[in-house]
Amino acid sequence: MMKKLKTILACCSVFALTSISAMAMDSNTLQNNPARYRVVSTQPDGIVYMDMDSVQAMQTRDLPSSIENISCTLYVEKYAKKIDAMAFQKNQLISQISEYKADIHANKVKETYQMDADFQKAYTADGNALDEKKDTLHIKNMKAFYMYAHRLIALPAQGTTTTNQKPVSI
Repeated sequence: MMKKLKTILACCSVFALTSISAMAMDSNTLQNNPARYRVVSTQPDGIVYMDMDSVQAMQTRDLPSSIENISCTLYVEKYAKKIDAMAFQKNQLISQISEYKADIHANKVKETYQMDADFQKAYTADGNALDEKKDTLHIKNMKAFYMYAHRLIALPAQGTTTTNQKPVSI
């Protein structure tokens, strides 16, 4: 009887966790929660938000903290292809929101900055899933992107965000 109860509880927790992780993203959520979703970059074709609750950062203790790695979730609002007066009137400026799991790597001594961004999902501006949409993330100035992300992580936690944003030395 106890085994069955443990099995049922385990299954329920798995279903609960998968339903939480399957939540859709929409423009209102990104814009109305600036303590959690911070703008880390603006690109010619959209805006890049960093989910501050997903940030994990670590840096080495060598010559002064020369290597740093940041893992996080990024959301990119892509602008519509045609932006005219009617698009502004109907609030149709965003064509899609793309979600990425990103790893940002910086070697400050060699001044190299790179990012591995794995596409996860795409949504419409109001949060409906776009099943067939795949996208790649292109950052025009990776050094500036890294520097701003680094500064955001160094800020103290605000609002309801967690405190796992502090860099950890290894």
